[in-house]
Amino acid sequence: MLHPRRFNAGDRFHFSISQLPFYYGWVVLIVGALGILASIPGQTMGVSVFTDHLMDALKISRVGISTAYMIGTLASSLLIPFAGILFDKWGARLTGMFAALFLSLFLLLLAFSPSLVEGIVSIFGIPPGIVATAITVVGFFGIRFFGQGVLTLVSRGMIARWFGPRRGLVVGLLGLATAFGFSYAPRPLQALILEFGWRGALVVLAAFLGLIFMPLVILFYRSEPMSCGLEVEQGMPTPRRKASSRAKDADVEKTAGEAKKETVYWVILIIMGYWSLFNTAFTFHIVSIFNEIGMDANTAVKIFFPISVISVIARFLGSYLSDRIAIRHIYLAFVIALMIASASLASLASPIARFTAIVGYGIGSGLFGMLNIVTWPKLYGKKHLGAISGFAMSILVAGSAVGPWLFSLAFRFTDSYRSAGIIGLVCSAMFLLALLLVKFPNPSKDSRLCPGEDEKNPLVEGLEKDCLPCERKIG
Repeated sequence: MLHPRRFNAGDRFHFSISQLPFYYGWVVLIVGALGILASIPGQTMGVSVFTDHLMDALKISRVGISTAYMIGTLASSLLIPFAGILFDKWGARLTGMFAALFLSLFLLLLAFSPSLVEGIVSIFGIPPGIVATAITVVGFFGIRFFGQGVLTLVSRGMIARWFGPRRGLVVGLLGLATAFGFSYAPRPLQALILEFGWRGALVVLAAFLGLIFMPLVILFYRSEPMSCGLEVEQGMPTPRRKASSRAKDADVEKTAGEAKKETVYWVILIIMGYWSLFNTAFTFHIVSIFNEIGMDANTAVKIFFPISVISVIARFLGSYLSDRIAIRHIYLAFVIALMIASASLASLASPIARFTAIVGYGIGSGLFGMLNIVTWPKLYGKKHLGAISGFAMSILVAGSAVGPWLFSLAFRFTDSYRSAGIIGLVCSAMFLLALLLVKFPNPSKDSRLCPGEDEKNPLVEGLEKDCLPCERKIG
């Protein structure tokens, strides 16, 4: 018997998919991957291609545009938890549609920002530097919030809700597409700039999001199988292997408030947030980091290809293991990768350290992308996934905002990035200790009573006669 059906507002009107000859989750995987790739204009590697052009057009210094980027990103991180709540309430279609629409509009704002600055200065007489900085902050806030934040959150969360036993496999396939898509993205973006100019390139991206991608969201995004009258992985053969009870999804759905009361939730958030800070800062300052050891920019950027290859391998392996072992063990491997990357940064002049940096950052990047998807449904269920993952996403975005700034401070006061590596090594050692001590919930057990054991238990209300979490009859 099916679950009691929960309809999100955005999933009430759609063509029927329950009679399709294949499981619709595979369509969700494809369009969800497209959604993550469509967020690239709001991701760091997408913004970086346009940074120098914005500086020249708006007459903003590098420090000024970096500060605007940080302010806009921090502001977006404060609102992302609310986007997660809207995802739970409205569903993937409506939330994704608005994310694509507003990402398109804010790209147009940045495209026409020089004209806006001239117009505002001529009308109100405000100093152009102030106007340019303000418009840049607003533009960065919009593309970071709706791109890196909402569109990524909705696409990942939607995919997680459509798969259960095969989620690890699906996350591995998703990682293969997104890892190479993100690493290759600067090339077509640069080609657009050469063909249409930087402003024309932004207009082309906005048109793609509004006229092509948004209709795809409306047609194909679906929040979860239950909203379409299906069960998770309905019609698919049961995997032959038997997963550990600690590798399964949580039987009891927990709210964001309940998750925040658990120490493990905050331990995970701090670890993931620090990786976001550390990795973004390393990427942002990669040329300067290699200049410090006497290497040029071309040598510096070559490091990303082997990192992306190792990242894909690590993501596939981590995804495979996530269906079979307790997630704590994967987090231990993730923190060890962070330790390796930090130690390598502290001694990057050594050829061995440059090799271990590639290994550490590659493994860490792969496991980070996988854990960002599988952690929350495994520990807290899928009903409140938007609110729980939305708050987590806000921490990651905040870390990515302050990371480059903190690295620049470390370099300013110590004249080296070695201090940042040493700090990262100390922090990762503390994270490792915390993971060994903190108690992870067992997904197959919960302190709350099974509804069938107490007829007065409020969990019974609204359920059908089949109690799905424990597969026992009620009453």
